[in-house]
Amino acid sequence: MGLPDALRLQPVLMIAGRVLCGLTLIALTGCAATGPEPSIEAAVNVAPSSFPPPPPSVAPSDIPTPDEATAIFRTVFDRTAERGDRADALEGSAEENAAVFDSGGIMSEATFDRIDVVAPGRVEASGTSVGPVSSIGFVVSDGRWKLERATACAVTGVC
Repeated sequence: MGLPDALRLQPVLMIAGRVLCGLTLIALTGCAATGPEPSIEAAVNVAPSSFPPPPPSVAPSDIPTPDEATAIFRTVFDRTAERGDRADALEGSAEENAAVFDSGGIMSEATFDRIDVVAPGRVEASGTSVGPVSSIGFVVSDGRWKLERATACAVTGVC
């Protein structure tokens, strides 16, 4: 007695179904991998306006230029500058530097024309009209050059 045609074709149909499923998966996977996935940056193109951009990273071999050192120094002691900008330019936290900022600040006319590397991540600047402090130290802190706290303390006499 012979098997009905449907029962004889069942193994062939199962194999054909598995092959089709496999080819479908390969096709779907290939399609998904060909297009670039959207990134977070592509999806969000509006920068927040209430937060400053993150400070640029400092490469270990980079040292501040005399103009950059002058700008950092002046920002710390400029009483008209935003307190957050002053805090970003001075080594240490805003809380531990509150006395420097509350001292009233000074409008400094200091101008640096020479930068000397003292150690990795530390330089000293020299120039004109820097007051009673003979060497003005700058250090890398939080990935950027900042005025050394000890220097700010010596200039203000409040720490």
